[in-house]
Amino acid sequence: MSDEERYGYRDLTYSKWHRPSSGFLGRSISYIDLDCCEYCKSCYAPLVLLELAKDVGQLDKAVMVTHHLAKLSNLPAYLVFYHTNPDIRGGIDQFRIRQIYPEGSFDCEWVWPPEVYATWLTAFHDEHRCYQRGEYK
Repeated sequence: MSDEERYGYRDLTYSKWHRPSSGFLGRSISYIDLDCCEYCKSCYAPLVLLELAKDVGQLDKAVMVTHHLAKLSNLPAYLVFYHTNPDIRGGIDQFRIRQIYPEGSFDCEWVWPPEVYATWLTAFHDEHRCYQRGEYK
């Protein structure tokens, strides 16, 4: 991953091409974009899957495919709603997080400021035992 945003926008060309109305596929087939997979910079091991959505007050978002991927890969997975505020540093003032996998806590929601969310996210990296760095025994 680049340390800087490369383009500053999301290109929707593939999304439009993939839809039945484009006429290229001839029928409807399903896909989702994968929002986030945190990984180790040294050994490239995936650490956690995140389904992201801008928080506009919605109560839910479809997460079944992310749930299946997490289960197959035995990775933790979370639904993360982020609330934007252009007047503050970083542009996000709040995160709402729900666990997707392992099951059992989807109804529980954490609401955190950016500093707490950043600490939580970096913990996945800090707790990872990396093969490349010789930490795995």
